[in-house]
Amino acid sequence: MAQTHAQPQRQMGKQVDQCIEACLACARICNTCGDDMVGMSHQTAQDLMARCIRLCRDCADICLLAAQWMGRNSAFSLRICALCAELCEVCAGVCEEHAPHHPMCGDCAKECRRCAEICHKMVMESVPPASGASSQ
Repeated sequence: MAQTHAQPQRQMGKQVDQCIEACLACARICNTCGDDMVGMSHQTAQDLMARCIRLCRDCADICLLAAQWMGRNSAFSLRICALCAELCEVCAGVCEEHAPHHPMCGDCAKECRRCAEICHKMVMESVPPASGASSQ
């Protein structure tokens, strides 16, 4: 009995480790991307660049928070991961839009999408099955 219980915990531990790694990688590139844009001048894309910088900073912050909370097994880490996935998707969209003006945004968008996918998968696989399901 203990062996079957340990297997799901080990699998979940692996998922958490992968999610933490994805969050840290995403935070790193978001910080780099946002910092690289500071001081750049693009008259035609000024508003887009400002939105991109803000979202990169916000995305980096939520990714770091998610990694920290997962690392200490917070009871609220799944909620943070769900928010992290959402913010990563938004950041990826704006970075994709800004990529023609700032090539690093293309790489940032890819990493954001990867992080969002991993966070979303972990959240979905952690949700228990519906209690109203029939066992027949």
